[in-house]
Amino acid sequence: MTFNSFTFLFLFLPAALIVYFALARVSRSALWPKAWLLLASMVFYSAARIGYLPLLAGSIGFNYLAAKYLTSATEGRWSRRAVLVGGIVANIGFLGCFKYGAFFMENVNRVFGVGLPVPHMSFPLGISFFTIQQIMFLVDCYEGLVEEHNWLDHAIFVGFFAYVTMGPIVRWKQIVPQLNDQRARMFNPDRFATGLFILVLGLFKKVVLADSFFRWADAGFSSGQPLSMAGGWIAALAFTFQLYFDFSGYTDMAIGAALMLNIVLPQNFDAPFRALSISEFWRRWHMTLTVFITTYLYTPMLRSLKRATFAKALMATFIAMVIAGLWHGAAWTFIVFGALHGAALVVNQCWKKAKWPLPGAISWAVTFVFVVVALVFFRSATVPQAWEVVRSMFTPAAGLFNYAPWTGIDRFDQVTGIGWMLAGIAVAIHGRSSFALQRTFKPSWAAVAATTALAAVAILYANGVVTRSFVYRDF
Repeated sequence: MTFNSFTFLFLFLPAALIVYFALARVSRSALWPKAWLLLASMVFYSAARIGYLPLLAGSIGFNYLAAKYLTSATEGRWSRRAVLVGGIVANIGFLGCFKYGAFFMENVNRVFGVGLPVPHMSFPLGISFFTIQQIMFLVDCYEGLVEEHNWLDHAIFVGFFAYVTMGPIVRWKQIVPQLNDQRARMFNPDRFATGLFILVLGLFKKVVLADSFFRWADAGFSSGQPLSMAGGWIAALAFTFQLYFDFSGYTDMAIGAALMLNIVLPQNFDAPFRALSISEFWRRWHMTLTVFITTYLYTPMLRSLKRATFAKALMATFIAMVIAGLWHGAAWTFIVFGALHGAALVVNQCWKKAKWPLPGAISWAVTFVFVVVALVFFRSATVPQAWEVVRSMFTPAAGLFNYAPWTGIDRFDQVTGIGWMLAGIAVAIHGRSSFALQRTFKPSWAAVAATTALAAVAILYANGVVTRSFVYRDF
């Protein structure tokens, strides 16, 4: 079950909302509404493959016990640090076993010329997200940032259907106090209306905009033939905006669905393609991941050094981004993607230190082109394929345009797709972000008309094409 499926939209979500608020209305206790929310979340998670559920439950159970000790043990005891380190290692091992085992063994065999068996295990849905979320949680417990802790709150915090598979990445203090606030369990018409609008907006982004870009991106990257200069840029730009509308669309739907339940999730995107530097880009793109990188990777690395210097800060930045790249997937393409962004952030910091200002238009262009080029590695199956696409983007001798890769796209889809892509580019660069729209939304007849129109077009598209999974669902 995915957010863009009719099963979720017209069966699961209405049932989750109706029963949750009905239980909250008839019971003063938070137990029954929260128990229902947990049950609904486990059903949602199991819908993809029920065999994943014991793995999620095992991860929740292990981290609950570790957190219980961290929150109850006496401050300063050496065993608290041992439990924290052990918990982090166990979580990384759990993630590594399922997600990186095959990648590691394949590279060992290649480097040493041996033939060790390569495990091919299907990793649990959302493992990257719920694992680092629990690592963050253990650190917060160790730092004394978690006061009250029980198994039901912990299970909902980790497994809540709105973000368990793809984020946003949340912290305990952002979610659990809302679950325990009696007023937040009462139906709120304004929040419901805002949540519905944001959810519909996210659905439109996914099934209309992202999937329109998908046709062109997939045709270019899967063509199996050299691309022209224009062809390389078309493929790269199409994937850049496909990924943005796909992932920000999912995030909008997650935020909208949660808000309909009176649960406010952190924002994850804020018009990233307006950024004038790569550091600003990461403050606007996948914002909750940026918080994790900064707070739980970069800062601890810097603190671990005896004396922090500018050079050491640059080194920590680069290493943190390489780790973040590898977190996205078990492939060298993701490592190169992270390394490119790490190197760009290093250059950005050096440039700021040198105080060499650039005009805003040039800063924007350099940042945007870099982001597009780096995402070629994110999309490509191999590093050589990525280099070939990048080479075509900057080699006029290859020919200005070759239409062959896109001839397989239906003529109607070409015309409508180009129209939606142009509209999507304009919105992404010049339009108001979902973040801004959510903050200023007010229920009105105009809002009803806009929501209805977006929903009608999105449902028409969702019903007329094969449903495509969200890109980040595989991470």
